[in-house]
Amino acid sequence: MEFSFSPDTLMLRDMLRRFVEKEAQPLEMKYFSAGALEPKEGAHLRKVIEQMGLWGILVPEAFGGGGLDTITACLLEEELGKTFIPLDLGEVPPLLYACQGEQVERFLEPALAGSRKAFLAVREPDALRPEDWGTSVVQQGDAYMLNGSKLLSAKPGPEDFLIVFAKTEQEVTAFVLDADHPGLSLGGKDKVGENHRMILQIKGCQIGRDSLLGEYGQAFKLGAEEAPRAWIRIGARFVGLADRLVAMAADYAREWVALGSPLMERPAIKRMLAEIHVQVNCARWLVYHAAWLADQGAPLHIPAAEVRLATGEMLQKVTDFVIMVYGGPGPSAPFDLQHVFSSTIPMEALVLGLDGARNMIAADMLVASKER
Repeated sequence: MEFSFSPDTLMLRDMLRRFVEKEAQPLEMKYFSAGALEPKEGAHLRKVIEQMGLWGILVPEAFGGGGLDTITACLLEEELGKTFIPLDLGEVPPLLYACQGEQVERFLEPALAGSRKAFLAVREPDALRPEDWGTSVVQQGDAYMLNGSKLLSAKPGPEDFLIVFAKTEQEVTAFVLDADHPGLSLGGKDKVGENHRMILQIKGCQIGRDSLLGEYGQAFKLGAEEAPRAWIRIGARFVGLADRLVAMAADYAREWVALGSPLMERPAIKRMLAEIHVQVNCARWLVYHAAWLADQGAPLHIPAAEVRLATGEMLQKVTDFVIMVYGGPGPSAPFDLQHVFSSTIPMEALVLGLDGARNMIAADMLVASKER
């Protein structure tokens, strides 16, 4: 395993770092105060990404993308994590690669081009785990009837589309359909902490077989091949976000003076800052080891689960620490830090992901112990 990056890889990282620092970070205050960027600002950021040649660089070559190696992809994701503006490089949810026939032209290709955005309608307002979901599907000949409610991270535009998960008697099926399909409506906002999410109401929504994504009852198998690499890249973004939060806390503790001395001189602050710094670096090494394994063609489900668990727990601890540092008598943080965290990944989704990772790792350990 090499412990250095190629000059080309570092060039891409540095180019994206300058973009994040000069173009994205200056817009953060406006983004959080207004709740969104103006269309022209979002279009400008997208244009600059395209001009840098980075749009679609993370998409697999089989789907017309750059097919970037996982290590370089993680370096780029880490830089994207250092801004609170939700940016991407043209990647789409891995399960969208299951599109077939007309779905490719209607949904996958426009999503890859950036002209349509896919919104995942998976989680529900009052149910965390799939076995508790109330959104159901009933097959009626060659058609399906959907009823229930889902949570959306934001309001989709008329040109966007949804990927809806619905329960059958025993399994879960995925459907892809236009955001303005009859039977769909937005029914207000669900508030968790300071994070507002849209509630999608699904009432008597009739769809044809052409809306079925993948096989009936096999929603959780969609994108299974690409999902571990996506988990590793998300872990890299978590590391970048943690780096940014820790740097903010360190600057604050260095500059703010209380009772005649900077916060940084307090033993408790120094101890926690050092421990958090080590935890971020440990998570970083786990990410890049898993990325290296991915580029070697090694099995990824366990390394990816380890990344998912380690980086998720690390980000939780970092957020708690930074909130504590800013919670003293000095000026408040420039952003609502809990909102920064929840807008990156909703808490209940993180908890569910961490539980899944723990179960996968534990099951692998039990199998390995029986074989010894």
